[in-house]
Amino acid sequence: MTQKNAEALRAAFAAADTGDAGPLVALYHDDMTWAGFTLTGTQRLYSKSEFLEAFGVLAKLDESKNEVTDVQIVSDEIVVANVRVYRRLGDKELDITMVMTHRFIDGKVTHGTDIVPSSFERFWATTGLTV
Repeated sequence: MTQKNAEALRAAFAAADTGDAGPLVALYHDDMTWAGFTLTGTQRLYSKSEFLEAFGVLAKLDESKNEVTDVQIVSDEIVVANVRVYRRLGDKELDITMVMTHRFIDGKVTHGTDIVPSSFERFWATTGLTV
């Protein structure tokens, strides 16, 4: 089952990068909890709706891409993904690898985390954009 989850994760991110966010939204359970970063570099817990709402800031950018470059199957339920994150606003660019963990139950992500390098918040600070 975990290999299927890893493949679903890759496919969902690839679809989202082409403008079809449906598979990615569907992959996350409605009661999902995500421990992730804010644009200022602090960490917080997000519900699914808050997590997806935070992605709205990407529409304000000139360019945004997320590419799953590697996945590691840790156990029957856990998949870790290295995600290349590219963001551009004018001449400001961010090109990093973010690490995301996903716990799957019955094919849906119920819990997750991400960690990013410090250049993440420096980029957002220079853009002046907020969620």
